[in-house]
Amino acid sequence: MWHARLGHVNIHSLKKMVKMNILSKLDITNFNKCEIFVEAKHAKPHFQNVSNRKTELLELIHTDLADFRNIESKGGKHYYITFVDDFSRYKKVYLIRTKDEAENFFLIYKAEVENQLDRRLKWLRSDRGGEYGSNFLKEVCEKNDIIHETSAPYFPQHNGITERKNRTLKEMMNSLLISSGLSDNMWGDAILSANHILNCVPHRKLDHTSYELWKGYATNLQYLKVWGCLAKVGLPDFKKSTIGSKTIDAVFIGYASNSSAYQFMILHDYSICESRDVVFFENIFPLKKT
Repeated sequence: MWHARLGHVNIHSLKKMVKMNILSKLDITNFNKCEIFVEAKHAKPHFQNVSNRKTELLELIHTDLADFRNIESKGGKHYYITFVDDFSRYKKVYLIRTKDEAENFFLIYKAEVENQLDRRLKWLRSDRGGEYGSNFLKEVCEKNDIIHETSAPYFPQHNGITERKNRTLKEMMNSLLISSGLSDNMWGDAILSANHILNCVPHRKLDHTSYELWKGYATNLQYLKVWGCLAKVGLPDFKKSTIGSKTIDAVFIGYASNSSAYQFMILHDYSICESRDVVFFENIFPLKKT
């Protein structure tokens, strides 16, 4: 169950979370290989990062753009952009429609994290994909004393941190879609949920989760639920009647970004809602074909 709640994360991360007492009383001695994990994972070569690890938040931010040009998300998005802090490995993901939105979302990210952490971003590293090729970003970096470093031509693997993070995000997204039975156009919600989960999972080279290093305190994993499972969402009082159901059937599709609510897709009309008044059935997947 916890393997599913954590987006079919690998066994090494589960063992580390038990060792760190993030997950207590969890017996993984008889853990069997998960079919969903095997179906979704696609191994690629690992590239060694030759630079030294940074020791402060926002000292170095890695960024990359990934595309789903042939599969439009439910919200009409074709790309997502990732920002990864080198020290904490904390990740922020934004869904975007076109490549030319990337620079604007960098400004949004910069303003948000500098305000939250009361620090200044010092170094930005990206590949040569073209999303940061205009003079506008160059002027922004020069104005704010930010060094913008790009990878060598035709070697995007030199931007290895975000390359690996994007691979991990896509693998977990694929796991969530396969296990839930949701359609491919839900990849955006799956990506955001995968990123939320991965921030709560300790990095193999760290003794803390990315969330803890970024926020300054540990997260409570008890609120995590299995993505794509059945949820019976309570109706608001004005919609309840004396006779009849007090809930509506929905599918759990993620965590609200600016509140403690969950996000759901209502089954009868596929509309999206947020709520905390809900009962989960984590072993039932209403859109999964038998």
